[in-house]
This record gives sequence, C-alpha cells and structure tokens, in this order.
Amino acid sequence: MIISEWPEGVNDNFFSLNSKPTENTENSSFLSGRVVAWQKNTKKTFTHSCKVMLDVDSEIPLFWAWFNDTLGQTAGSFYCSALGENLYRFSSVPTPDDTDRNKTVLNLEIEEV
Repeated sequence: MIISEWPEGVNDNFFSLNSKPTENTENSSFLSGRVVAWQKNTKKTFTHSCKVMLDVDSEIPLFWAWFNDTLGQTAGSFYCSALGENLYRFSSVPTPDDTDRNKTVLNLEIEEV
C-alpha cells in the first residue's frame, strides 16, 4: 500500500467540507422476516466531501502528477494535516469545475482509512 503526504506546493485550503460517518453495519434478513444488524468494524470512520481551488499553471500539474504517479489514483493513501491526523484515501477520482483560466476547483471525495 502506498502512503504519501499531501503534495508540497498544492494548497490544502478546503472549503464546502461535509463530513459524515461511514456506513458500518451489515444486515441479514431471515425467512421469517426478522432483520438482524451488526457492526462490521469497531473503528468509526468518516467520509468527507470538499472542494479545493487550485492554480491552473502551478498547482494543477503538481496535484495530478501526485494523484496519478505517487498515489496510483484511488489505490494509495495519504496524510493531510488540514483534514486531521488520520490516514485518508480518495474514494473517487476528483472532478474539476473550471472557474476561469487561472483557477480550477476540484471536487474531492475522501474517506478515512
């Protein structure tokens, strides 16, 4: 497993941060209609959706090089002090929203590992 730090030279000023607990239950239905649920893990984790605005000329190339080459896209994990002290991974490929020719907003889906 690849573990990295948030890339140097790429800002971590996240905005529109929404955090929610990760689904941690497993359900089983019996023929009688009874449903039983239990926790899959004892560790409580959160998923985060957030945005970050990056400079097109300097930060975007650094971010995509780190995301693709260092992390291996969603396969690797990383530390980011702006999110907390946990280990994180991307749960999906970040999607860009072009705001203008100089800045791009990336939509990030991140989960605690």
